[in-house]
Amino acid sequence: MKHSPEFTDIIMSLDELVSACGQERQWIIELIEENIIEYDVPEREQFTGYQLTIVRRATRLSRDFEASVPAIGLILELLDEVEQLRQLKRQIDSQTPVIEVEIENLK
Repeated sequence: MKHSPEFTDIIMSLDELVSACGQERQWIIELIEENIIEYDVPEREQFTGYQLTIVRRATRLSRDFEASVPAIGLILELLDEVEQLRQLKRQIDSQTPVIEVEIENLK
């Protein structure tokens, strides 16, 4: 998933991210260790709204499907691939001309 400008306007520390998500600090650290999220500003160990959205999505997956952290990483990766394929399909569909043929004219 690519960063979009509206997700990078917030800068927060790990403690602020933990607070914003309502998750335990250790769980967020596990997400970092599994490379599900990473510091957007590594030299200051800070996150942006982009990571916040990923953590919230991961929280829903954990809650709704009782998914482990490694499973969450895989699910998020697959969801990103599905979205990329949908975007590619939309792009192809918009470029492909549609030819309509009336069956009655073929008789």
